[in-house]
Amino acid sequence: MGIVEDLKKELGSARSARSSYETDWADYVKYTAPDMERGFSYPAAVQNTGMAALQSSEARKRSRHIYNSTAVWLMDRLVNGVESLTFPKGMHWHGVAYDDPFAPEPSHGDEEYFERLQDYLFRIRYSGRSGFELANRAATASACKLGTGILFPIENEQLSDIKAPVFYRYVPVYEMYLIVDGQGNDCGFFRARQLEAWQAVREYNGKVSAELKRDAEDPNRKTNKATFIHACFLRDGGIKGAVDAKRSEYESVHFEEKTGHINRQSAFFEFPLVIRRWDRDGLSPYGSPPKAKLMGDIKSLQSLARDDLTASSQSVRPPIATHKSERPLDLNPGRVNPGLIDEAGRPLFRSMVDTVNPGAANAKVQEIEERLRIGLYGDLWQTLLEGSGRTATEATIRAQEKADMIGPFTSNIQAPNSVMFDREVGIIGRRGAFQPGSPLEPTESVAEMDISVRSTSPIDQMREAGSFEGRANFKEYQAAAMQTNPGAADWVDEEEERKLAQRSLGLPAKLLRSMDEIAKLVLSSRRSRNNLPLVKAWRAWRRTRHHWHK
Repeated sequence: MGIVEDLKKELGSARSARSSYETDWADYVKYTAPDMERGFSYPAAVQNTGMAALQSSEARKRSRHIYNSTAVWLMDRLVNGVESLTFPKGMHWHGVAYDDPFAPEPSHGDEEYFERLQDYLFRIRYSGRSGFELANRAATASACKLGTGILFPIENEQLSDIKAPVFYRYVPVYEMYLIVDGQGNDCGFFRARQLEAWQAVREYNGKVSAELKRDAEDPNRKTNKATFIHACFLRDGGIKGAVDAKRSEYESVHFEEKTGHINRQSAFFEFPLVIRRWDRDGLSPYGSPPKAKLMGDIKSLQSLARDDLTASSQSVRPPIATHKSERPLDLNPGRVNPGLIDEAGRPLFRSMVDTVNPGAANAKVQEIEERLRIGLYGDLWQTLLEGSGRTATEATIRAQEKADMIGPFTSNIQAPNSVMFDREVGIIGRRGAFQPGSPLEPTESVAEMDISVRSTSPIDQMREAGSFEGRANFKEYQAAAMQTNPGAADWVDEEEERKLAQRSLGLPAKLLRSMDEIAKLVLSSRRSRNNLPLVKAWRAWRRTRHHWHK
């Protein structure tokens, strides 16, 4: 019970630290994301460990209180745009590279190995059993709409199942209490969730308290709920990269909050969560969404839209005052209301509201909608859609402009990819994926160095467009200079140019010949003297190789 009591105290501190965010989360959901988790029905639902998500269905009622849906569809468009630019299903949105920025250039064999590992990871993620696609989209949506999105790669405990070594699960932010160190690095978490008695017995293989066991065996009480806490924290004396679970970097404990019964104790060799944040307030554990600074406008827009709807209703069906209460007024077309005019023909009824002006708030509503389109990047997505009829140079310039506008917030979404990569590589590595004789056996140089991810998503290719555009412009200048100076042909390192084109265009390394293969072609070809491009590329590679050896 000692460790559980200590964890409960830490959980209380984490709950207190999170309370300042919960009211904001409830507002984000109420006004801009009615389809988000039901745990955000109202602030009290979140403060009560978010478990009202399993007790009420207020989410379906939220849309009834949204009178202007501009912010709602802008947020949906933002989620779709971010996902398509950072995690497109139709392409590999990251590669593999050496983690050390001062590492020598990888050989062609190293690059082919990196692509082989990359292809394997993407096959795992997008297999039907892993659950990555739906979980990653939910985490991306949560990061955009609430500021924080959490993806949980879970190691498959069935070692014989090589098709799905990793399961990916989305974890709602209202269930999570995140912990960071003094530098803002994620170092632990608490997850509070409710399970029915029969669910708990199944999930923990019967290792539950006696009370829950009795409930699970009783048909009338098997659906009784209990709160379970999953705590993950840095282990005292833990070692990064350890292979022994008792020396792992992170320790994991599952226990019942009410009884303190420990259901499971295990270990994590890597930090298990992939936490996507839109933006961060200093070293806060939680992110801040793009609408955080626009909530005043969003609430004002709802108020104006509601008042305008009321004014329109009053202008069509205004409240009516009549001469006598026992004579109700029938406003249906063509109906007769006898006795409601006097002998002089004056009506014995009139509208009780004479100042209704439907549409008076239209100008203000349009002004706020325009501010929201700018603040939530709606105008940016429209710019992305406009692009037909341009030359190649114009398209390249526009791609660079888009990257400059989109890049800052997509970088935050992409940052946790390295954490996910470390987790995945750790899991498959413990299954022997990198052992001698394995299809993923690394080359000798790769085995001696750390590796990480290299972003290759559409937004990253757009960032490279600026360099590619500069090379294209210089090519024109070089061609003109060669007419008077033949030596201008050697101004550009052909090998580096090839690498730039490969990154910008997303060309796989396996489609390119290695420099060793080019050298053999140069030396063996009878026409090598006339094959100047091959000779120049080979010479450039030799110069680069000499530089690294030196």
